[in-house]
Amino acid sequence: MPPPARFVVGTLIALCISVGAGPALPSAARTTSTSSAVTAAQPDNPIVVENRQAGTFGWLPGPNAAGDATGQIKGYWSATSVRQNETITLYVTVNPSQTYALDIYRLGWYQGTGARLRLHEGSLSGTTQSPCVPDATTGLIACDWSASYTLSVPSDWTSGVYLGLLTNAQGFQNYVLFVVRDDRPAPFLYQQNIMTNQAYNNYPNDGRTGKSLYTYNSYGANTISGETRAVKVSFDRPYADFGFPQADEMEFIRWIERMGYDVTYSTNVDTHADGASLRNHKAFLSVGHDEYWSKEIFDAIEGARDAGVNLAFFAADTGSVQVRFEPSASGLPNRVMICYKSAAIDPVNGPTTTVAFRSPPVNRPEQALRGVMAFVGGMVTSGTLPDYVVTNSSHWIYAGTGLKDGDTVARIVGYEMDRYDSQFAPPNSPNWTLLSHSPFTNYQGNASYANSSIYQAPSRAWVFSSGTISWSRGLDGFWHGSADPRIQQVTANLFSAFLNGAPEVQGLALSAPGATTAGTAFTVTVTAVDGQGAPVASYDGTIHFTSSDTSPGVVLPPDSTLSGGTGTFTITLAGTGSQTVTVSDAARSLSATATVVVSSAPRAEQLRISGPATATAGDAFSVTVSAVDGQGNPVPSYSGTIHFTSSDTAAAVRLPPDAALSGGQGTFNVTLTTAGAQTVTASDVASSLPSATASLTVGARAADHLALTTSASPASGSSFPFTVTSLDGFGNTDTAYAGKVRFTSSDTLPGVVLPPDSTLASGQGTFTATLVAPGSQTITGTDVGTPGISGTMSVAVAQTVRSLKVTAPATATAGAAFSVTVVAADARGDPVTGYGGTVHFASSDTSAGVSLPPDSPLTNGQRTFTVRLTRAGPQTLTVSSADGALTTTTNVAVSAAPATRLIVSTATPTPTAGTSLSFSVIAQDQFANTDLAYAGRVHFSSTDTSATVVLPADSTLVNGQGTFTATLTKAGPQTITATDKVVAAVTGNVAVTVQPAAAAKLTLGAPNSARAGQSFPVTVTLTDQFGNVASGYRGAVHFTSSDLLPTVVLPADYRFTAADAGAHSFSVTLWTIGGQTITVRDTVNAALSDSHSVSVGLL
Repeated sequence: MPPPARFVVGTLIALCISVGAGPALPSAARTTSTSSAVTAAQPDNPIVVENRQAGTFGWLPGPNAAGDATGQIKGYWSATSVRQNETITLYVTVNPSQTYALDIYRLGWYQGTGARLRLHEGSLSGTTQSPCVPDATTGLIACDWSASYTLSVPSDWTSGVYLGLLTNAQGFQNYVLFVVRDDRPAPFLYQQNIMTNQAYNNYPNDGRTGKSLYTYNSYGANTISGETRAVKVSFDRPYADFGFPQADEMEFIRWIERMGYDVTYSTNVDTHADGASLRNHKAFLSVGHDEYWSKEIFDAIEGARDAGVNLAFFAADTGSVQVRFEPSASGLPNRVMICYKSAAIDPVNGPTTTVAFRSPPVNRPEQALRGVMAFVGGMVTSGTLPDYVVTNSSHWIYAGTGLKDGDTVARIVGYEMDRYDSQFAPPNSPNWTLLSHSPFTNYQGNASYANSSIYQAPSRAWVFSSGTISWSRGLDGFWHGSADPRIQQVTANLFSAFLNGAPEVQGLALSAPGATTAGTAFTVTVTAVDGQGAPVASYDGTIHFTSSDTSPGVVLPPDSTLSGGTGTFTITLAGTGSQTVTVSDAARSLSATATVVVSSAPRAEQLRISGPATATAGDAFSVTVSAVDGQGNPVPSYSGTIHFTSSDTAAAVRLPPDAALSGGQGTFNVTLTTAGAQTVTASDVASSLPSATASLTVGARAADHLALTTSASPASGSSFPFTVTSLDGFGNTDTAYAGKVRFTSSDTLPGVVLPPDSTLASGQGTFTATLVAPGSQTITGTDVGTPGISGTMSVAVAQTVRSLKVTAPATATAGAAFSVTVVAADARGDPVTGYGGTVHFASSDTSAGVSLPPDSPLTNGQRTFTVRLTRAGPQTLTVSSADGALTTTTNVAVSAAPATRLIVSTATPTPTAGTSLSFSVIAQDQFANTDLAYAGRVHFSSTDTSATVVLPADSTLVNGQGTFTATLTKAGPQTITATDKVVAAVTGNVAVTVQPAAAAKLTLGAPNSARAGQSFPVTVTLTDQFGNVASGYRGAVHFTSSDLLPTVVLPADYRFTAADAGAHSFSVTLWTIGGQTITVRDTVNAALSDSHSVSVGLL
């Protein structure tokens, strides 16, 4: 969760920046970093050997911190972790372009300096890289920078947290962090919590464009989240500001390495990618703010625990929010972290939805794993932190600390903290223990408290949760000056248990009084102790009591278990003299004995009981029972057993169990729950003494809930009565209830009528309501001023038909039958199974071939019908009840069936021979719909087979149609045919009448011989260029002849008419014997002429 103010741990770096020569160290670091209550006595291991090397304070920054707005120098690595002998790439930008230095330090103890210099690159060339622009939808900021430097990690670089210090030529500095892994099975695995740092990272923190997963520190336009926050963040970008939000982790690293524990390092990104590797270690350590986990991380940590791996969470708010990962734009896995924080906008719904783990649909509260969990208000403002307050100090984890219940450790709780939340299940462990109860005032000014916890899982793994982010401050004082030897000892005890197992019980200690009176109860205390006599809180054995006193009246405790390693029990002895009491655990061969001297006692003659005159239902009150002698004096030696009864026999009544008195009297708690006059009676179980009765009046508690009842089963839309009664927790009517009740219902449909806000009379009221939605509905009454006072009743609302729901496909094929389901629905849309009315169908498609169902009844409120439509395009299908009161129309987009024919048409039915004509081809189905999907290839042919005919080449159609041109040359009726080249049945033609072209040739037809003076016929025919008679010719022709005798008869000039149809016959008479010619020509177009020779003979 976000801090209450813009408080980032990394800003503590500013504490060590001073103007002048060199860095100023934190106060605790200038002398001794911390005083450790635990002696480092670990054998040589890679951590011990590493920390013998010389350290340096050179990793601390100088006075010039690079800023995001100016970007003097910023950088990031290509991975969050890297193995030895592998490479990792650094991406750096400088402003302006200049050289820069890279110094890489390994963080650790190193004689208190905190780091060891492992690499110095003094002069690297730097350039100004392009700005990193947020994605408009998700807010993702991923820098697509060019690589600046590649590091090949040497094999002698010990696994750990490595800090790169970038310094540009102008002296400005910035940090870049990564982890070196060696993946060896060290006892301890330290997880660096990179993911939460990235969630809060709002680079560039320039007040304009930077974005994190939080609105409070995100800028610019709103994203899909509806706020300025991003729903995706990338590791391919620098960290904001100085780039080192790791102060608490730094103090933990210093302490664990100072103590010489054999630890190896990884990140939570590594846990996500290879969770099974956790099982290679004895203990998994989550240090620092570890709020964000993926499902894979949760599974891995939970699975490690169940496999026997110990877990320690040295922080708060751990594992509370789920994320997912996706690759970077370049394909590198796990470089983009996704967190919508809302199931409503997350496109993934299920076990990986990015919401709080405890929230739906994930429903995986982290308390069952960690023992405690984050809670609303679990945060304080920056500044002085609250104190840690100890509880259950007998637990082995506090051994050697000197801490007692109520003791405090200063300033290590916060700034975020956890506690046990009773709304969620605790861990599955009989020894789950809360180790602290630390009160504080949160950032909202409200009183609250925090818990830490420990438990042992069924796998025998121990799980510790510090419940505070700042636990590490108690381990080392380098930054915060809060080191405390008691916290160091607690942590060392925990690690010892991780390595060697928790302390084991060595014996039982029994504490009892030296003397008592016969028949008088006394208490003994039993404690399970280790070899040093310290309590062992984890002891889970069963103890058994015996005594040397076998007289009647002896009362020994039943076999019992201890709580936190200790228990107090009540014993009554009867035989006088020296007696012994022995407690034993046979399974562990443990026992302890105490001697008690028992003296005799006077005789009791009656019982007395006293108590209050009034009580409140559910509140415990005290009654005092005394065994007295004849003078009314208590008899301490009374050894009888008292049994309690009451006139109140309600299930929630709490009467004391049968019990002995102590010193002749005892005070007991009684809880009655039924309002009115009641009695409490005390009796001697053996009936040796008369019983005693106390009378009192029990009053109802203030109402804590409302009871809504009705005997009605109303029909939808019909009003019905119901009763509201204000009750306390035990079912008593609170007649003094004065609250105002507001009514709501699960039925939110139009037409619902609920009573207005109302008061009750003497705790009761009768009202009416009208519900609409059928089925089981609820009506809830809620106190307006106190919403926690409420009640709900269920009402079975009978169904009535409100609409016809029609389900039909969005698309259909012409002529193809499809199913339509009609449901008679109630107001909520559910089927009314009792409806059997008749429905009628109609459609916008009235074409031939349409098939609609006949009027038909529904069965059990629904029926499926078959419909066939034939007209392509948007059509409607309307279903109505027989009386027309219910009507529903649905839309169906009808597409054509596969083409069965080709429709060929032209706008030029009488083309001129030799002139191009345009015609169209449409592929149609049997219902005359254009088949838009027709993909056939069309071949063209014609009845005009003249050589000069021009037809289109084989072609495809576009969207089922095409326009083409053709040229025919033979006059007269002709056809153009289009045929699918594969399916010959898909064909079609158009008929045209070809008109002759303009006359291009004149032909004179005459006999070859004639008789002088005798007339003979001649014919003049005009044809076009294709040989067609030019029937449209309207020119005039003129005749001449070589026979020049005046008696020659030639036709006069003649103009052709429509009746001639391009040919006309004439009569000619020649006289001159011999060969003669006749010539005819167009009077205008000399090209149209012809001559014919005629041999003229004698009559």
